[in-house]
Amino acid sequence: MGKLEGKVAFITGAARGQGRSHAVRLASEGADIIAVDTTADVVSVPYALATAGDLDETVRLVEATGRRILARDADVRDSQALAGAVQAGVGEFGRLDIVLANAGI
Repeated sequence: MGKLEGKVAFITGAARGQGRSHAVRLASEGADIIAVDTTADVVSVPYALATAGDLDETVRLVEATGRRILARDADVRDSQALAGAVQAGVGEFGRLDIVLANAGI
């Protein structure tokens, strides 16, 4: 049994990098994951952002730990999209215990 067994974590910026690392680590400790990231280009950002494939890979890695994950394409600047992802995750997993605000540019 992991330290986070039965907990649910909401993680922004979860498609790659630190966000993915957080998702996999928390899952390995027993948490189910609600993961969001945007796969849309942002005009003011001069480098490539996450892709749908990146988010799919996070899903695969979390599921490989034996935990559940609900992943959504959502931009942290869109409060309705974030609320929808959280609502769907709580509906699926029954609770929310951890919020990890990782997204950033």
